[in-house]
Amino acid sequence: MTNKLSSTLNPIGIIILAAGASRRMGTPKQLLKIDNQTLIERAIDLTQALDNQQTVVVLGANAEKISPYITQQATVEVIINENWEQGMGTTLKKGVEFFLAKPITYDAIIIMVCDQPYLTTKKLRELIAAYRDNNVAIIATIYNNIKGVPALFANSLFGKLKTLNKDEGARKIIKNYKGEIITIDFPEGIFDLDTPATYQEFLKQQL
Repeated sequence: MTNKLSSTLNPIGIIILAAGASRRMGTPKQLLKIDNQTLIERAIDLTQALDNQQTVVVLGANAEKISPYITQQATVEVIINENWEQGMGTTLKKGVEFFLAKPITYDAIIIMVCDQPYLTTKKLRELIAAYRDNNVAIIATIYNNIKGVPALFANSLFGKLKTLNKDEGARKIIKNYKGEIITIDFPEGIFDLDTPATYQEFLKQQL
């Protein structure tokens, strides 16, 4: 049985950004398979091993192809960003607005993508544990000297996340934030599945 991170505090929201068109891949990368499981299914499963969380998957391009692979349940909802072509900022805003509209308070939001094949539930737990143990607004993963996603933002920053420009992502806030940031080492995070070549390279590594 998977150990869950329990908390009597307010829940953590999780936004899976999955609205992109995967132009470099040439096919929806959300539906690429690892061990007979699509990347979008895998990403959702990583979040469902956590306790006291709510996950929202934000789709856009190819939503009609991807949504059948998502089993909606109490802790997983799917929303569509009709403006996905305008940039990642619109997708992130859609996810943040989902949580702001809820009648309960979320302590923080984790922003993640589905094309980091080495991401684990353990790494997500590390983000949450670092947040629970420290009074900071951002917990970011770091790879190749880059602070990026998955990253956790305290609810004091929800307003900034919501007002990002259309073509800006969470990394913009991470880069410009002047307060204290804790980083979690995730060297494998530099490897994402953006092209057919990177996907084939990953599959070869798994053999």
